[in-house]
Amino acid sequence: MIRKRPLRLAGFALAVFLVAASAPAADIPKIADRAKWDTSRITSPESVAELKALQFLVKEVNKQSLPTTVGLLVGNGAGSGVIVSDDGLVLTAAHVVGKPRQSIIFVLSDGTFVKGESLGINTAADSGMARITEAPPKNATWPGAKEGKWPVAEMGKSAELKLKQWVVAMGHPGGPKQDRPPPVRTGRMGSPTSNTNKSPLLQTDCILVGGDSGGPLFDLAGKVIGIHSQINPFFLEANMHVPVDRFRTEWDRLVRGDSIGRVSGAILGVKFDDAAKGATIAEVVEDSAAAKADLAAGDVILKLHGTLVKTPSDVTEMLSSYDPDDKVKFLIRRGDETLGIEVKLGGVKNASTRPRRNQNN
Repeated sequence: MIRKRPLRLAGFALAVFLVAASAPAADIPKIADRAKWDTSRITSPESVAELKALQFLVKEVNKQSLPTTVGLLVGNGAGSGVIVSDDGLVLTAAHVVGKPRQSIIFVLSDGTFVKGESLGINTAADSGMARITEAPPKNATWPGAKEGKWPVAEMGKSAELKLKQWVVAMGHPGGPKQDRPPPVRTGRMGSPTSNTNKSPLLQTDCILVGGDSGGPLFDLAGKVIGIHSQINPFFLEANMHVPVDRFRTEWDRLVRGDSIGRVSGAILGVKFDDAAKGATIAEVVEDSAAAKADLAAGDVILKLHGTLVKTPSDVTEMLSSYDPDDKVKFLIRRGDETLGIEVKLGGVKNASTRPRRNQNN
């Protein structure tokens, strides 16, 4: 059973909040109406006015981010994510989606289900991407909904964050529930840390539990600055987040569905002509998967599984998300003809490094 938690406020702030909640309106200083809160501030509120100003910003972030925060149902697992483009791109955690090209059910903040699929992942960084493939519901009221556009959470810059800066976490603790919008929790930035691959992670004291993984971390300007990654099951106030800047460095590969850093064992069996334009095959290895599919020297690979190929490295990177015996569709140019060819990949089986996906993580 998941218990609802109040907004978390530190030290003096919590005491002031309790006093302000019970005090007559006439006892609250008029200056409260004029107080402002610097979104990069690292100290606690020192008056009722400042507390009200901080509370106002948290409410605004919640209101703004609510339609962009989604739940993800992937097989028997559940997690969270955030919409960052009006065509339905969703940032989440790699361990939530598991691998590319998986069917996903997205749960909107009002409980509506829509379909989608997973895109690229980086298991070392725990960054993942997915896409909503359906149009917005007919009753959607956000700007652009009637034109088929999804609500968008603006991406901030995680490199500019300060120690003890106030932040807001959204997500679906315990997994998405149709009768409960994603709860808001507030906290502060901790010292940056690293995972086992020395990839920098953000740390906060926002309270998170299973099901929040993949959900967004916002600054007080309402911009996405991180994605929930490592949730501490023993100390709920020490959680790690993938910096949003990390997504930017691998954006194109995540969009096209690569498994970054993964050794799949899948082999096509061709050598490319590095001097030619595009992905031109120079040689086909005898008895390889390419040979069995009748690929030939001089063929130029134009698309792999519907995704545009520009260079030989594109082919290598895209194949990282496939396993031996997977069937992959290639679009090639052979002379003046354009042909579609399906290849059953060869290679070493059981070489996959895909992570296991735990329920509600």
